[in-house]
Order: sequence, then structure tokens, then C-alpha cells
Amino acid sequence: MGLKQIDNMIDFAIARVSEGPDGPRRAVSELATRWPNVTGLQIVFVMVSAAHAIERVFSGENDTPNAETAQALRMASLLSVDLFAMQKRGNFSPTGADLLAYWRDVDPYFIEPATSTQNRQLAG
Repeated sequence: MGLKQIDNMIDFAIARVSEGPDGPRRAVSELATRWPNVTGLQIVFVMVSAAHAIERVFSGENDTPNAETAQALRMASLLSVDLFAMQKRGNFSPTGADLLAYWRDVDPYFIEPATSTQNRQLAG
């Protein structure tokens, strides 16, 4: 992956993260969909980089992170949990395509609409 592709992915993530409460979660799924051959760790890097860029521009006077930054970092953390689970299953370098398959089969959090995830959490 070249620097231009990384920059494009970061710009894409910044735009998605900024689209509202479900933006950070959709950013992860859409990154995996649009760039199916990049590794999951590269997607984590992109999300952390996007969060850092947002924080630099929008942090408060006392350098407190805004909600978008916190959510982007949270999604990067949750993605790393999935990557760890996939590693324990023997996939040591999962790609975006591998993540999409994992999410369809095991953990749909990143591909389900937010309302169905919230409803499932309330019911459980």
C-alpha cells in the first residue's frame, strides 16, 4: 500500500467519522469494503490516523478530545479485538475481505445498522 492510498483511506475515514453518531462504525465497514485487500491492521492505522487528524482540528481549548475522536478510537479498538479473535483462529494477517466474512459469520456489529444492534443490546 502506497502513501497516496493511505492518504485516500484516511480522508475517506475522516469524512465517514464526521457523518454522525454511526459514522465511525460505518467507516470501519466501508473501509473493509472499498479496500478489501488491505490488512485489518492497516484499517486500524487509518482509523487512528483519522481520529488524530480530527482531534488536531477540533479539540477543545484544553485539548480534550471531541466525541468523534473518541468514537473513532473506540472503533479502532473494537476492530483490533476482531483481529485478535481472527488471529486465534489462525488468520494472522486478515484483509478487509476476511473481516467482512468474519463479521457476516461471527460478529455482525460492523455490518448491522446501528438500530438493530441497539435493539439487540436492549433485548439482551
